[in-house]
Amino acid sequence: MQRKPFKQSHRLRYLLVGLLIVAVIIVATVILGQHGGKKTSETSQSTSQSSQSQNKSNSTGSTSATSSNAPVSSTDEASSVVVPSVPSSAASEAIHAVVNDGTQTPIADNQTSAPQVASSSSVATPAPAPKAVTFGNWTLANFNTVKLGSATYDQVKASYGNPTNLVASDTVTANWISTSGAKVTIVFTPTGDNKNLQLVANYKVQSGLQ
Repeated sequence: MQRKPFKQSHRLRYLLVGLLIVAVIIVATVILGQHGGKKTSETSQSTSQSSQSQNKSNSTGSTSATSSNAPVSSTDEASSVVVPSVPSSAASEAIHAVVNDGTQTPIADNQTSAPQVASSSSVATPAPAPKAVTFGNWTLANFNTVKLGSATYDQVKASYGNPTNLVASDTVTANWISTSGAKVTIVFTPTGDNKNLQLVANYKVQSGLQ
């Protein structure tokens, strides 16, 4: 039996089918590759976000632990000791009780008098050795005895007299001023509770004392 020659149309058909199969394989490969890449990217991003969240959580926990376990500085302790909170009504009463203590009169200086001139001679008598300038009971040594955080307004007033002037707000600022301009300033803060509230010195400064 004689074979029939291979038809040209069959060859073209097989060629087209082969090309179609190759195209389908290429398209499927591209789609699967993109999908896999996207999934890998999402997985990487999710892992990165999870890591950042964990780091943030650890950092927050570390900060919280640090702040809760951090030692209190001496400045914080000093401020909490010197100026504890007090009831505002009691503090107002304590401050109001001293607002009229200011004398408005400068304190006379304790200084040596000028040398006297003899009537029968033009030569002045020798002057005594200069005395340290002080006023009232205030000297530099006395100023240093006023201990911040413990000396009360009543104690200072009993030792050194009424201030020349006094300014009252939420604290009491008392000034002792001499006729020559020497000055002592002490700030008193209400400290204690309703049963035992006192004005306690928490700041002081002087100028002109020796």
